[in-house]
Amino acid sequence: MSDDEKEPPLFGLDENGNFSIITSIRQQLELTEGLKIARRYMAMNAFDGILPVIGILMGGIISALVQPIELVFGTTFLAAIGSSIAMFVSGIASSYLTELAERRREFRALERAMLSDMSGSAYAMATKTTTRVVSLINGASPAAAVIITIAPMTLAIVGAIPLLDSMYLSVVAGVGLLFGLGVFLGKVSGEGKLIYGVKTLATGLVLILIMWLISWFTG
Repeated sequence: MSDDEKEPPLFGLDENGNFSIITSIRQQLELTEGLKIARRYMAMNAFDGILPVIGILMGGIISALVQPIELVFGTTFLAAIGSSIAMFVSGIASSYLTELAERRREFRALERAMLSDMSGSAYAMATKTTTRVVSLINGASPAAAVIITIAPMTLAIVGAIPLLDSMYLSVVAGVGLLFGLGVFLGKVSGEGKLIYGVKTLATGLVLILIMWLISWFTG
């Protein structure tokens, strides 16, 4: 078969017949309804990434009341980075294995229903792409949420702001990120953005309150 006779790609062609990898991925996700899954994973795991790091930051701030701030800052920063890496690896691995098993089960059921081998079909290709993309989002979203939350601490590392102030600012960044996530969920649901934002914001504030109460009861 000559170059002129090559079959067009299954996915990725726009209205003008030009190929785009972004268009290809989007079309494959639409075929498998992977966009809904990816969006759900992104929101859910970003939420799960922000809350633990706020807890780590609050633990560091409370510890700084009785310990040298230099020691507390370094430990807190490394703990946050470590949690980010752990969430990234765990998110990708767990999601990939889970999605792979589920997608294979659905694919085999579809083959039995169609009474044919669909291993070379567009749906088979889309299924593999969906599994990879969803797994990447599952790991990247909590890791990115942690990095964004502790971004103010990098200013302290370069000497731009005091160490303790950067930890307070990181807590504020995390709470603000929770509010933004709530607004996003409100937009997705088609309901009140502000209501969802306040709900996610309240979750962060409750966590902060619990940490202070634990600190108060333990002296």
